Parts: sequence; structure tokens; C-alpha cells
Amino acid sequence: MRHLIVAILILFSLAGCTTVQETDFTGSWDTLRVLKNPDKGWYHHLLDNGVEKYAISNDSVFRSFPGMDHLYLRLAWSYLEPAEGKYDWHRIDEIIAKYVPLGYKISFRISSKETGKYPGSVGQQLNGVHYATPVWVQQAGAKGTVAEVWETKSWTPDWDDPVYLEKLSNFHKAFAEKYDSQPYVSYVDIGSIGEWGEGHTHFSTKVPPTVDEVKANMDVFVKHYRKSLLVCTDDLLYYGKNDSSVKVLFDYAVSKGITLRDDSPLVDWYLNNNLNTWSVSHPNFYDPLYLKKPIVFELQHYGMVKNDSNWLGKNGADTIKKYGYSGAYIMRKAIETMHATYIGYHGYTEEWLADNPELTRELANLCGYWYFPVKATFPDKMKKGENKVIISWINKGVAPAYKEFGIIFRFESKDGKNTIDIPVESSGNLKWVPDTAVTQNYTLMIPEDIAGKFLLKCKLVSPNHQNQPVDVGLKKSAFDLDGFFKLSDVEIKN
Repeated sequence: MRHLIVAILILFSLAGCTTVQETDFTGSWDTLRVLKNPDKGWYHHLLDNGVEKYAISNDSVFRSFPGMDHLYLRLAWSYLEPAEGKYDWHRIDEIIAKYVPLGYKISFRISSKETGKYPGSVGQQLNGVHYATPVWVQQAGAKGTVAEVWETKSWTPDWDDPVYLEKLSNFHKAFAEKYDSQPYVSYVDIGSIGEWGEGHTHFSTKVPPTVDEVKANMDVFVKHYRKSLLVCTDDLLYYGKNDSSVKVLFDYAVSKGITLRDDSPLVDWYLNNNLNTWSVSHPNFYDPLYLKKPIVFELQHYGMVKNDSNWLGKNGADTIKKYGYSGAYIMRKAIETMHATYIGYHGYTEEWLADNPELTRELANLCGYWYFPVKATFPDKMKKGENKVIISWINKGVAPAYKEFGIIFRFESKDGKNTIDIPVESSGNLKWVPDTAVTQNYTLMIPEDIAGKFLLKCKLVSPNHQNQPVDVGLKKSAFDLDGFFKLSDVEIKN
């Protein structure tokens, strides 16, 4: 710290400043207020395991959900292309029309295999067999297998069948043409292999997809989605694979710009076998990937977690005797282990919020980035032309941000009638990794035609969201109506 202070004094001395002042923000920190910021937060499963499950029955409750970022739409391909080249987007478009204008984003997984019955979980059936991949794909010559589970027969395509891959590619070409360029799309999952698009075949053939099959399906998505973030579940990389094959697939995914999600946290089997890593089976997947791409956390279906007695008490805070930890503690540690930016509770909004009001608020802040200003240092008398302001920041979230934020400095006259805004294109936030204080030097070019005493304020903004303010962890009273927080009183000399 002593070396930092000396460096600051030298910097201002070289700039011709005689007096340096400092503002410490730590006394104004607020770790309880939920910050609603872009590109992070909670998501709600909708059209999950069919077109009726996890429906939002009370929009006012849903809209009160702290830190809700997007809706995650998972549904079978057969709903969307019931006949070849004939597309039916209405289930998706109705949700988009209702919720995007309210500020929510959308993410997708279109599955080729489901275990549920027609018409709830899949769009088609033929001769008592249920099809997540459209029937016409099989009729066009694609090979596959019929398997029965839970008294339901369903068809599983051969993942590398050339007819299947051709028809899959044609579908995603059309899907991408409609949705890939939309600003409301958060990400697209690679959901074309395995039960529910999870990359495993536990409930059908039990034959793991090969390395080449996985690559071929990844390639379909990489070909057509040029703007959306692509995500694949970790099972797709490791299910039935030896270590060398896992590494090959992980490296391949990363090389193609694909990030990861884990669909298994708090699944009972993973708790029993991976408690030391908080039910996360492959923690090595996420570090250092999280430094470059956002990670997605998906809780085991919340109702199943409760049925397994792995969620006890208000906010899941009561200890599970067989594990020695509470469900909420395990969830929190799993989010930290994965460095998750997006987190899903995988259940009904009303039930989750009623059970977990405080935990919801806590985790809304913890996931992704969570910025706090620590200290600002600057001359008390500024001059026209170039001036230096130094701010140190700390990120108390579990991940960095992945898009660059700007920072705007405002000089406001004492009567509040006149303001001069000086934008700085980069706040430096891409370097603000978790739990590391970072000092940023900002250069302010003050115009020739202003002088006098001012309040110096600033705010972070997201250029990707029309300069939407990026909230920081200060008390609400620290901000003005435009989202600026005060640094100090300053004087601009003639």
C-alpha cells in the first residue's frame, strides 16, 4: 500500500498538482441490496420437459424475482418442424413477445431426444413411439433405436447418421436465421445429443456418443450460430469417455468458442460421489475457462432436490445430516466452484421464492460479477486539459464480466443546474477478476470553457445496452437519479 501511495503522489506531481485528496467508499458498501445488472443473474426454465412444466402462473411474482436475467426455453425439435421445412415458432414467439419487452432475455436448447410422452414432452408420436426428433427424419432414412423407459417408448437417432445430421443442419440454419442475430438471445445450447439434450443416454441406448459424433453435432451449431454464445453441457464431454477423449472434446469445444454448463448440481448421485467438489463432477472444466466465457449453473429439479431431502428449512439453511452441510451451502459452493455467471433453480417461481427469499437475493449478487469501488484518488484542484483520476475496484462476485464497460465522469455545478459529462471508453473492468483489488488510472480531458467548483461523480455504463448503468455495491443513497455516485468536491482552475 505504501508503494501505491508513493506512486500516486508521483503521478499527480508530474501532472502539476499540489494537493491530492482521497475518497474511501468502504463505509458506504451495501452487500444486501440486489444489483440488477446486464449479462448475469438468475434464469427460469420454461417449456422444460415439455411445453407445460414450470409455467409462470403469476407474472407479478415472476417480475419481482431479484436478479432475473432470462428465460431458458428447452423443447423438442418435433414441436418446431412438424413437417420438413414447415416451421412452427409460435410457442417461442409468444414467450418472446410477452417477456422481452419487459427486459428479459432468452436462451434456447432444442432437444433431439426426450423421455416423456406425447403431447406434453414431444411433438409427435407414431405407432406408440414418441419422437423428439421429428418422425419425418426417420422416414427420410435416418437410422435410430427405439427404447422404453418409464412405460414410454421413444426413438433415439444415431448421432452421426448422415441423414440425421443433414436434417439437423437444415433446421438450425432456419432457427439461426430467425433468432441468431436477435439482441435478446443470451445463448444457445448444443442440445442435439442425449436425453433432454444432456449428452448422455442413460434412459435409452446406454451407448455413449463417440468423440466423432460429438464433434459432428458441435460443428452443426458452430456453422450456423455466428453471433450467439454457444453452450454445451459437461456430460457431452465426459459421458462414457476415457480421460484422453475427454480432453480432446474439451479442447475442441474451447477452440470453437463453446462454453459449458453443468446440469447436475445437487443431484443425489453426484452428492454421494462428488461431495468434496460440491456435486460438481468436473471442476477442472471451469478453471480457467471462466476467465474467458460465462458458465451456466443448472440446479437439479428443485422439487426433486426437496423430495430427496437435500433441501431443508427456510432458505435451504438446515444441515443435511448425511452430508454435514445444508443444501444452500452446497449450492453456494457449487456456484463458486464453477464460477457461474448464470444460475437456474429449475422449478416453479412461486415455490422457490416462497422457500428461499433471502438466498435468492444473496445468490443474485454472488453469481457473475459484483463490483465495489474501494477508493478514489484525484487532485482537489483540476486544470483544463488532461487530468488523472485513480479508482481502485474489487469484484466480490465469482466471475468477471465478459463485455467491456465504459465509465462516465460528471462535473456538476453546486446548484445542480449545469453538468459536464466526460466519458472514458474503457473502465478496465475486463481485468476485475474475483476477490482481487485492481487500481485503474483514468484520464479526463476537461474542456477549456469551464471553471469553478463542482461535484465530481461517476458511473459505469454498458455500451452493449445503450449505455445502461452498471450498478455497484454502494448504498442506494449514494446515487443520484441518473445513477452517478459522488467522488468528491473539486475545483477547476482558470
